[in-house]
Amino acid sequence: AEIKHGRVAMAAFLGYLVQSTPFVSGPHSKLPYSGYEPGLTPPEQWDAIPLAGKLQIFTLIGMLESYGEILDVHYCNGGLPGYYPPIKGNRPEIWFNLYDPFNWFDESKDKVFGRQCEINNGRLAMLGILGILSEAKVPGSVPAISGLIPEYSGNVMAPFSGDFTLF
Repeated sequence: AEIKHGRVAMAAFLGYLVQSTPFVSGPHSKLPYSGYEPGLTPPEQWDAIPLAGKLQIFTLIGMLESYGEILDVHYCNGGLPGYYPPIKGNRPEIWFNLYDPFNWFDESKDKVFGRQCEINNGRLAMLGILGILSEAKVPGSVPAISGLIPEYSGNVMAPFSGDFTLF
């Protein structure tokens, strides 16, 4: 589970940095989605996405998760942790695998070292994304990045709070 959480944290950390750039959050000649507003921080960009778009994102994540669980030998029962089965060729519209789409990496060499590097990078990314979110919610809470992250008044722990509520 640590490998999976580390991969998600690495994607979240890099995604936050990329979404903070003017190239992504700035004005566009063609709007990426309805309700898009330029100049928003990454958490505010998430809040601006319509409910249907958020549900599409979570549906895709659920499909990828369920596909990763269909292995013959599950990682909890002796399978390889972090292994994701190739998806290339399973459907005509899927041309690439998620990991290593161009076959640049040789899986056979330095596998143990590479796995340890991935775990360490994932741990650092978990600290990084939580530090950024903490600084956005409580300015000054992370002295190293104090003043670099804009304040966010929403709730990052309730991703659908602006769309509907159960209580």
